[in-house]
Amino acid sequence: MPDTGQEYKKQIKEPEQQVRLLREQVDFLTRKLYGTKSEKTSALETEGQMSLFNEMESCAEPDAHEPDLVEVEKHLHKRKYAGQREKLIKDIPRSKVLHTIDEREQICERCGGTMVKVGEEFVRTEVQFIPASLKVIDHYRETYECRACRKNGTPYMEKSPVPYSPVMHSLASASTIAWLIHQKFELGIPLYRQEKEWEALGLSLSRATMSNWLLCVYRDWLSHVVSHLRQELLKQGHLHIDETHVQVLKEPERKNTSDSYMWVYCSIRDQARPVRYFEYQPGRGGKYPEAFLKGYTGYIHTDAYSGYNGVKRVTRCLCYTHLRRAFVDALPKDIHGPEDSKPAEAVVRLNKLFEIEKELDGLPPGTKEKRTA
Repeated sequence: MPDTGQEYKKQIKEPEQQVRLLREQVDFLTRKLYGTKSEKTSALETEGQMSLFNEMESCAEPDAHEPDLVEVEKHLHKRKYAGQREKLIKDIPRSKVLHTIDEREQICERCGGTMVKVGEEFVRTEVQFIPASLKVIDHYRETYECRACRKNGTPYMEKSPVPYSPVMHSLASASTIAWLIHQKFELGIPLYRQEKEWEALGLSLSRATMSNWLLCVYRDWLSHVVSHLRQELLKQGHLHIDETHVQVLKEPERKNTSDSYMWVYCSIRDQARPVRYFEYQPGRGGKYPEAFLKGYTGYIHTDAYSGYNGVKRVTRCLCYTHLRRAFVDALPKDIHGPEDSKPAEAVVRLNKLFEIEKELDGLPPGTKEKRTA
């Protein structure tokens, strides 16, 4: 006869395992939805436990007294603040404004005599904002003639050289293009908003014209700089690589909701001539870094994305931060110490590696390899 007791225990055990698994999934999704994204695990190391919302609990001191109002005012009016303020403005051009009394009003109110200047005192320092303004520059060039050659019947004339225009047959100047690039790519201001700003300054400049200027400048000038930067980047022995998705509107033969990718190739921080290279691609396939790094034989520091596996003759350096993220996600909810689970133990070990990395921070790659050997 079958062992009904064992079969009964098995029937009970299976639902219990399923409930435990579902609880772990709920805890994992809760951490993903409401938990901190910084992956800081100091609470696990110092207090022996991990919490999703541990900042207030770990920093609170019930016996701490509120600061006295007088102490607060003293803190706000410390003289060192003036020194900090001077550091902020030390590189800005400076001028002095002296406020005077009109000569006709330099009369003593008591006796009616004439007053004379006996000194001046400092009142305050302020930063003045000078709004941008437009200026039209008309370029002329002189023409020169050799009178001796003219007398000999062989006239010779020469014109003074003129710097090339960034965009031929246009109103664009180098400063105009530089401002467009700064606004668009550094500050992220779209061209339609720049269009309104130019109009406010007195120039009706359409976004189509600005687009044409930027494309022409890249084609005729900046593409050569970009090519040289790529050559310099691929000469370096260590590179950081990452890719992030971007959304491109009105891309030919693609929906607006399609994910495109910006691939970033970057020098290490200690590089003497650092380069950060952005390359747009319509996808995330491994063929893109493979083509970019063709012939490269150095070290590439990436995450564990399999798309980099196709890059030949390179040394892959993976990221311990991404590795730790997987262990943090696997931490059980009721953890009390690093010895309670394998994921917690792994997080603590990885944090020790990060502490060693801090000690080596700032050293060149060769020195780091010797120190860790």
